[in-house]
Amino acid sequence: MNRSALLAAAAFFPVLLTVQTGLVDATAAAELESARRRTAEFNEQVQPFLRKYCTECHGADLQQGDVSLHAVELASLGDDDAALWAKVAEKLTFAEMPPADATQPSRTQRAAVANWISARLSEAGREPEWRHKLLYPEYGNLIDHDALFRGTVEGPAYTPSRLWKKSPHIFDSLMLRGVGFGTGRYGALHPNLAKVKQPFTMEDKTGVKDFAAIMTADSATLGTMLRNAEVIVDRHLEGALHELDEQRNGPTPEDQLPKDKNGKPIRPRYAKTADEFRTILFREDSPTDDEVDAATNKMFNLLIERQPSDEELVKYRQLMRECAAIGGTAEGLRTMLMAIAISPPAIYRMELGQGPTDEHGRRLLGPADLAFAIAYALTDQKPDDALLEAAQSGRLRGRDDAAREVARILDDESIEKPRILRFFHEFFGYHRAPQVFKDEARFGRQYDRSKTPEQLVQDADTLVLHILRRDRNVLAELLTTEEYFVLHSGDNEQARHTNESLTKFYNYLKDKGWAEFPYATPPEHAEYVRKIDRMFAHPNGNVVKGWMRYLEKCQKNGVTPVPQMKNREFLAAYNLDERSFDYPVEQPFPLAPGKRAGLLMHPAWLIAHSLNLDNDPVRRGKWIRERLLADTVPELPITVDARIPEEPDQTLRHRFRVTRQAECWRCHVQMNPLGMPFELYDDFGRYREVEKLHAAGKTAAVDCRGVLDGTGDPALDGEVDDPIEMMQRLARSERVRQSFVRHAFRYWMGRNEMLSDAPTLLAADRAYVEGGGSFRALVLSLLTSDSFLYRKTVGADDE
Repeated sequence: MNRSALLAAAAFFPVLLTVQTGLVDATAAAELESARRRTAEFNEQVQPFLRKYCTECHGADLQQGDVSLHAVELASLGDDDAALWAKVAEKLTFAEMPPADATQPSRTQRAAVANWISARLSEAGREPEWRHKLLYPEYGNLIDHDALFRGTVEGPAYTPSRLWKKSPHIFDSLMLRGVGFGTGRYGALHPNLAKVKQPFTMEDKTGVKDFAAIMTADSATLGTMLRNAEVIVDRHLEGALHELDEQRNGPTPEDQLPKDKNGKPIRPRYAKTADEFRTILFREDSPTDDEVDAATNKMFNLLIERQPSDEELVKYRQLMRECAAIGGTAEGLRTMLMAIAISPPAIYRMELGQGPTDEHGRRLLGPADLAFAIAYALTDQKPDDALLEAAQSGRLRGRDDAAREVARILDDESIEKPRILRFFHEFFGYHRAPQVFKDEARFGRQYDRSKTPEQLVQDADTLVLHILRRDRNVLAELLTTEEYFVLHSGDNEQARHTNESLTKFYNYLKDKGWAEFPYATPPEHAEYVRKIDRMFAHPNGNVVKGWMRYLEKCQKNGVTPVPQMKNREFLAAYNLDERSFDYPVEQPFPLAPGKRAGLLMHPAWLIAHSLNLDNDPVRRGKWIRERLLADTVPELPITVDARIPEEPDQTLRHRFRVTRQAECWRCHVQMNPLGMPFELYDDFGRYREVEKLHAAGKTAAVDCRGVLDGTGDPALDGEVDDPIEMMQRLARSERVRQSFVRHAFRYWMGRNEMLSDAPTLLAADRAYVEGGGSFRALVLSLLTSDSFLYRKTVGADDE
């Protein structure tokens, strides 16, 4: 180094040293400031909270559960006391402490301290295990409701990058649609379809089933995936492999074939093998790269419903070559196709985001992924041609494009959207009525044999769909409407046609000696009856006589006949007498004003939320607390015997007095007062003013009073005289509406809310309100939100 260079370096070193020293000083200063701030937060926020709400039971004089919190220090968050801190945060988050009879902090105070402790534990590398519970739907309400809706959280919203299992509904539709296990000539499913099993199952205990976090891929799941892959691949190759076998060995001799009932040999029938697979199987030499790529493309289109990437083509081409070198061309092809069948894209929805990362660390879903996300959100099917074309032509790259396609699908009545109705199934849970065993003796009529619960669920579905078609004040209507459907399709034009057909049927046959018809209806009458309506397309004497006896009774009693004559016994669930019920052709109709209102007083909901032999005010109250009030109820401790006393001469309300004990009431106070008003109905959903006691012949007046609290509005909280009054108040609650929005968010996002989702929730709530209670506007807002469109790789520093 020359003299001038040395002089320059000598002059530079002090400058460099000064800069480095400055950087070190700045870093140290920032760390000191951070430590000072955390110490201040601990002293000003955490310690006063512990002294006020915790140390009376966990202090110097009393250490319940061997837990002492009077002398804990900030430094202990990262040492051996970390487990204690994690337990404190867990108890606060799950509202298990302080106990119900102690002074209670506000939800905001509780959440603030729990979040502060959790953040400090994460910084110390002590991530508490219980935080993973927050990914599951049963813990969705634990995030502070007011924090989500007060408007102080600016986001930005996103969904963590993830693999989301394809739901059983998507899996089933894929098997029928793309894999070749569709229906045959007579509508029967292909027998091999029964061999393909669901690799994943949905949990049914929380109402929202299809959660991305619920993905336990254990050894049994892997085994199911492998067996499915074998069935699917062998199904597609069996025709060509059988043909090859016959070329080499000749046809199977007839004496070795199975025989039919007439003794004739039965030659097996095999599915046709696609040309892309046949080309490889029938080659005498190695297939070309183009031929292997064509087979890969074919399998991708069948199972993944997209084209493979260039990288995927190279990977599977190499796998095919390696396996063919070991086991031959046919085995190489089979192995490659099985590898595609068990690859992540075949099992999971890949939602990782594509393209550049924005200033918030988010990436927009790629056009293809967004097309599938929209289609799966509404239809359980792959994207339709219009949606695929939009993705392929570059017209699906942002919020406006997504809004155009979502609106198109929502407004196109020809596109089936089963996930819309399924949301209301999972939110209200009334579809589970057939799963609750009931004895027919207490019903007094056929219950299971007449499929009473199934028909009640169908009626409830018709009501929900009717309210959705009107799309005005949807939630309030569902909670308070006094109009119901009974044995009605929801199509009044069809109902009028059916009624006219029954009138024609009766008027034609009433003087034709129908009581003497043989089993085979006389041809001159059968031919005319077939023309009346398709419901009489295959008349015989017994059917004709059954209808005519029923229609004659209706004529005598001056009532309109029920179209589903064989199902009319289930009318008792509505307190309707099948002999005197004047069937309204135009529906919905006021079923029992002042006695029933809304879906929670529909027999389907009441049965679904009951026990085998009695009502269940705990389950009903818990449903209202969690679904409508966005609140939490602690899980039942395993040490608690949750039975109520068997007192045949007492009402259910009286028998529930045992839950008033201090150790029980801290939880039951959140449920019983909300569930007891539904004692106005029995466990079959029948309105009653007198309760039949278990003691034979004894009755008691029904007490259906309750207490409503937690609506967020003091004017709505308070005592209620009956469930109708309670529903009318709930329908006016802003918190109830927002809870409905939260559950819709979980359903369509496949996860619980995070605080960063607050802008999405506020926008969806605003869209619903400004749309006049439009559910369409709510769904459109959710499916075009940042939470739906963006993905982000979440690190340790992300909340």
